[in-house]
Amino acid sequence: MSKKTIVLADDDPEWRNLYTEILSENGFNVMVAANGLEALSLLHRVQPKLVLLDILMPELDGINACRRIREQFGRKTPIVFLSGLDDADNIKKGLEAGGDGYILKSSPLAKIVERVKYWTNPAVRNNLEERREKALEEMRGPATSPAPETIALVSDDSFDIQAHNLSYFLGRAIAAADSNFGSTPEQRLYFVGYVAGVVDYELGANGNLQPQFMEHMRRALLTGGIMNRTQVEETMGTLDSLTTSETVKNGWEQGRRDKGAADATGADFVPNGLTELLSVA
Repeated sequence: MSKKTIVLADDDPEWRNLYTEILSENGFNVMVAANGLEALSLLHRVQPKLVLLDILMPELDGINACRRIREQFGRKTPIVFLSGLDDADNIKKGLEAGGDGYILKSSPLAKIVERVKYWTNPAVRNNLEERREKALEEMRGPATSPAPETIALVSDDSFDIQAHNLSYFLGRAIAAADSNFGSTPEQRLYFVGYVAGVVDYELGANGNLQPQFMEHMRRALLTGGIMNRTQVEETMGTLDSLTTSETVKNGWEQGRRDKGAADATGADFVPNGLTELLSVA
């Protein structure tokens, strides 16, 4: 299997070396740049699966580099900011410039690797623009809360904390699955069940499709990158009847099992339940 290429721009050589080492160990080919101009130069020579940008860099900072990348290369490649700046204003500026996500440098290295795997998954690129606009809507809302999939600034509100936990866990599950999973209707049906099981366990809903469950379910499906908004809304409208499907039931059971095991064993647990999608094609 060929390695996925990533362009990483950071002016600090220690950070560059650290991320290059850890990402290379996890199967990525990392091409480094010391500023936004060097990143742009690299993109004229290679087409990476992901661009990681620090924000504060000389010559051309990450925000303006992101704008230029979008102007010159369009939206075909995800751009994620990897920065030490943890304020909502910078997250919003990054999304408005064309970024797709935001990871804090203070995050554990294992979590950063998981998010990189998530963003380099081909299925995630299906609706990048829609996901970014959804995140901006939430950022501009009265609560000024971040997009659920970002690793940053989770508010004290219990709903946002739960949404963050769900999105982070599902990101790990998707990253652990084959890059082509979810490509058939039957597999997407299993994915719906899996997400429902994860949400069910997180909320302690015991299968009760109350409003809070439904909202978490909708957000989790939208940020999962497997279904577009129309498919998600159609699914939510028929979720009650879908729960009688054996495929959904199997996914639901596996989602609950994985989330429970993760909560019991901690960060080292790898949720592999979505790999079963390959066996229900």
